[in-house]
Amino acid sequence: MSKTALLIIDVQNDFLPPDGSLAVPDGRAVIPVIQGLLDQTKWDWDFVVPSQDYHPKGHISFASTNNGEPFKEKLVTNVHGVEYAQTLWPDHCVIGTKGAEIERELRHSFEPWKNKMKIVRKGCHCLLEAYSAFDGYLFEATDPAEPPTDDGSSVPRVIMPSDTALGKYLREQGVGKVVIVGLASDFWFVQPARSKNIPTDPEGSVLQTSLSSLGASFPTLLVKPATRGIDETATSKGFEKLEALGAKVAGKDGGDWEAEVREWIKY
Repeated sequence: MSKTALLIIDVQNDFLPPDGSLAVPDGRAVIPVIQGLLDQTKWDWDFVVPSQDYHPKGHISFASTNNGEPFKEKLVTNVHGVEYAQTLWPDHCVIGTKGAEIERELRHSFEPWKNKMKIVRKGCHCLLEAYSAFDGYLFEATDPAEPPTDDGSSVPRVIMPSDTALGKYLREQGVGKVVIVGLASDFWFVQPARSKNIPTDPEGSVLQTSLSSLGASFPTLLVKPATRGIDETATSKGFEKLEALGAKVAGKDGGDWEAEVREWIKY
């Protein structure tokens, strides 16, 4: 049986009510579900990889950087000279702030997995946006390094998901399946195409990571009860898009999602 990795996307204070600057309604509901998935008496993941949105001040996606209004689109130009419509966000997950930290109780649940864990930090270049965990820097979870926060000019303009740090790591470790949980599943954005086979308009870090996982040829499953978005309809449409591309969504019909996940991992 191939190895399975659990990716835990962006469960950070700034994405959580009541005080997060970009809080996902009911976002805290994912925490006990994910903690359950980290219960070693029930689950034995081969690898666990949490991600952090990790922005410098003045990031290209911030409304404050672009003299714009939060949640509105504005044409911006990234470090590679590519102009695109960027949804502008409130300042969030700024390096060195509490908002960038992974939620405290969830961090405690990571402790038993430290020997099987890496951490991804993404969105750290000031002139490049990055939603997918496959677009970030991979570090040891016990003492993660600070990623570069320059303009990102050293980053290739196009890199396939299988060639990213996370994609290479998972493949080198013999991972054959990827399970994805976390936040958020339906923030809308548009960014330059990453692969000719993958749509350019995914919604949210959970779905973007899922698209990257599929693009790297990993069989991919999302756990619906362990994800949340702003709008249920938009989230459902995003899940339908992923299913059309070959992903599995467990728990979407209110059934025994744990059994679905176990069965999918088994086969």
